[in-house]
Amino acid sequence: MQSFGKTCSKIFAAHIVFPRVLFPIAVLAAGCCLAMPVVADNNVALRETAQRLAERVAGIPGMRGALRLEWHPDAKWSEGESNRWQEILRGEFEKRSLSLTEDAGAPALDVFAAETPTQVVLTAKARVSERDEIRIVAAARALLPPASLPAAPIRLERQLIYESPDRILDVSSLGNGTEAGLALVLYRNFEILALRVDLRGVVKQSVSLNPANLKPSRDPRAEMSVRGSALSVELLGKSCEFSWELPAEVRCRVEKPAAGEKSAWREETLLTSPCDGSNWKLFSSGGEANARGVLQVVPDGALRESSAAVLSEFPGPILGTNGEQSASSALVIAQNLRTGNYEIYKITLACGN
Repeated sequence: MQSFGKTCSKIFAAHIVFPRVLFPIAVLAAGCCLAMPVVADNNVALRETAQRLAERVAGIPGMRGALRLEWHPDAKWSEGESNRWQEILRGEFEKRSLSLTEDAGAPALDVFAAETPTQVVLTAKARVSERDEIRIVAAARALLPPASLPAAPIRLERQLIYESPDRILDVSSLGNGTEAGLALVLYRNFEILALRVDLRGVVKQSVSLNPANLKPSRDPRAEMSVRGSALSVELLGKSCEFSWELPAEVRCRVEKPAAGEKSAWREETLLTSPCDGSNWKLFSSGGEANARGVLQVVPDGALRESSAAVLSEFPGPILGTNGEQSASSALVIAQNLRTGNYEIYKITLACGN
C-alpha cells in the first residue's frame, strides 16, 4: 500500500503544463487513486461528479480572485452533452464561492474532460502562486446519464452558401429547379437593394428600393416575404412591393403604425425534426458586434438554456434567421469577424448523434 500511495502522490505533485500530456496522466491518476462509486439517478451521478471536482478546486490553498472558466470537452461528445456538463460544473463552482468571469485577462481555470471505455475523467488545472495546481475526479461512464433529448437524437448540419462585403439585412429561399436560389436585401452606401442570386452565388437581378426615399440609417432593418415572383420588403416605417418580372415597378408606402415601432423583427424561426416531427425553436446569442454568435436549437416549449439544446458557433455575431422551404432547414445571417464579410449559412436538422 505504501508503494501505491507514493505512486499516486507523485502523479498529483507533478506540474503539468501541456494539455496533450494532461489527459493520459489524468486517466492514470483517476484509475489508481480516484475510483469511487457514484450513485446513478438521472443527472444525480453527473452532478455528484461535478460537486467533487468543485470541492477539490475550492480547497486549493491560495485560490482567490475571479477566474475564467475554460472548458475542454471530450472530442467524442455531442454539443448537447458538452453543454450539459459545462452548465452543471459552472453551477457547482459558483455554489462554492468560486468567482467566475468572462474577462479575458482573468487567470484561467482549465477543466478537461476525457472519456475512457469505462470512465469519465475530469481534470481541473489552475495557476496559483507560480505553481500549477491539478485536481482530478473520475466516475464510471455506465453510471452517468446519456446525452438524452426529449425527442429523437438530432444533429445540426451547417453549410456556407453565400457571402458579401455588403451588409445583408434579410434572406429567403426561392423556388426549385432552374428558379432555385436566394432573394437578398442588402444595405450598400445608404441604398437598399434587393438581389436575386442563383445557386452558384451569381447575381441574376438587382432592384433598387430608392423609391422608398430612404434616409441614411446607422441600424438598417428589413424583413422580406416572397410569394412566387412577387416580393414584399418591410423597412423602418415603410414597405415596398415589386416583382422580379417587372423590377422597375417598385411600389412603396408608409406603414401605419410605423414598422420602426415593432419590438422585434421575425420573432422566431421553427424547425421540424425529420426524425419524429417534433418542433425545434432557434435562439441566438446577443448581437454583440465583436463576439462570436452561438445558435441554439431548442425543443419547442423547453427553456433556452435547456441541456437538450443543440449548439453551433459562428465566426461572428448572428444578425438574423429565416425559415427555409424545407421544414427542417433555415437560413442564418452572420458577420465573419476575421474577413468582415456578411455570410449566409444553411442549417439543417438531421437524425442521429
